[in-house]
Amino acid sequence: MSEYRNIEKVKRLDFDHLDMLVSERIGALKLLAQGVQESAVNDEICRDLILPCVYTLAQFLESVKIEGETK
Repeated sequence: MSEYRNIEKVKRLDFDHLDMLVSERIGALKLLAQGVQESAVNDEICRDLILPCVYTLAQFLESVKIEGETK
C-alpha cells in the first residue's frame, strides 16, 4: 500500500455524483426554507435541520476559498 493513502482515497471520489447529490439537497432545503410557515413543528425543523445545515455550508465556504472570489 502506498504511503499516500489519503490522496488515493480522494482520487477515487466521484465528485460529479457528489456534486449532483449536494445540489439536489441544497435545492430541497431552499424550497423547504422558503415555504416554511409559523408553527411549533416548523420552528423545530428550522432549529434541527435548516439552521445546522446552513451553518455547515457556511463552514465549508469558509474552509474552501477560491482565488479571486469576491463576497
